[in-house]
Amino acid sequence: MNLLIRVILIAGLSALTQTYFPWWTAVLVALAVETALGKGDSTAFFSGFYGVAIPWMALSLFIDVKSDSILTMQILELFKLPTFGIVMVIITGFLGGLVAGVASMTGGWIRAAISK
Repeated sequence: MNLLIRVILIAGLSALTQTYFPWWTAVLVALAVETALGKGDSTAFFSGFYGVAIPWMALSLFIDVKSDSILTMQILELFKLPTFGIVMVIITGFLGGLVAGVASMTGGWIRAAISK
C-alpha cells in the first residue's frame, strides 16, 4: 500500500487510540498497520516515524502555546538545553517517531516473514 496512505492511517488511528489509552498504543497501531498493509520493504520505518512524529509534534506545539511554555521552559532548564519551546517540540516528535518507526519496521519484517 502507498506510503502516504499508511502514514495517514497510522496518524489517525494512533491519535484516536491515544485519546483513550496510554501513549504506547501508537506503537501497537504502527505495528498492526504495517503488518496488515505494509509491503515489507524499506519504507516501513518511515511510515511509522512520520505517522507518529507529525501528530505528536502538532499536539506538543498546541499544548506549549496554550500553556505559555511554562512547563516546557522548566524541563529545558532542568536538562540544561536551550530555552526555546521548539526544542522540546522537536525532541518529543523525534522520540515518538523513533519508537513508532522501530515498531513499524518490525511489522514490516513480520509481514515479509509471513509472506514467504
